[in-house]
Amino acid sequence: MKPISLFTKRYYIITLLALVILSCTKNNEPQKAITGSGKITYVATANTSGTKLKTNAVSDSTVKPIAVNWSSATVWVEKIELVAQGSNPLDSIITVGKKLNIFGTDALAGAIQLPAGSYQDVKVTMFCRKSPNSDYAFDFRGTFTNSSGRVDSIMIGSSYPFEANLAVSNIVIGPSDNYKATFNFNLNNTITGFTNWAIQSSARFYIGADNKKTYVIWKGGSADEPFYNEVIQNWQTVASVVITKG
Repeated sequence: MKPISLFTKRYYIITLLALVILSCTKNNEPQKAITGSGKITYVATANTSGTKLKTNAVSDSTVKPIAVNWSSATVWVEKIELVAQGSNPLDSIITVGKKLNIFGTDALAGAIQLPAGSYQDVKVTMFCRKSPNSDYAFDFRGTFTNSSGRVDSIMIGSSYPFEANLAVSNIVIGPSDNYKATFNFNLNNTITGFTNWAIQSSARFYIGADNKKTYVIWKGGSADEPFYNEVIQNWQTVASVVITKG
């Protein structure tokens, strides 16, 4: 076999170096940023499933959760904040500023445009407060069967501002894609941990013209309100949001 000439060796080395440099250049080319935006339509719904539990016996009322048949529910939402990490870090505020009847159809209906990209660690915060027109931050009303088998009323509400922190799965928004954010209010969760007996024995109440009791968990001033702090803690599971594509 003939020995490889010095010229040929140099040619091979130069060619190899050129290939390495070309490969590194391709690997280091910046990825093209995703451009455009996607649209998110947002709506609100109420969930009252599971409220029709039966509490007939006096002994049951000490351990069973209170079962409310909700008749009305409103929330005054000031704004919604979306924060996320990703290809286009997101910090966006949706100004709502209106009273929502969450038993209505598509309360909170609206739409926003968000930059296309992949988003992780998505956080959504809903800010609620009393409106300038004196609408309450939230106002839930319903009826329940007391331990004696009679029907009483319950009112849960607040004039004080509060916020609900909502978790969202990672989302990928493509250019011109459409998404739907559904804010769900599970009214049952406002009274998680409350029993029929506890409400009847400790909550404030008044007797109406029909001689029926209305139990009240309502914060409008500085005075302590039985069960109110528990209601506000429960709010972290009352509201939730799911974002779907389509």
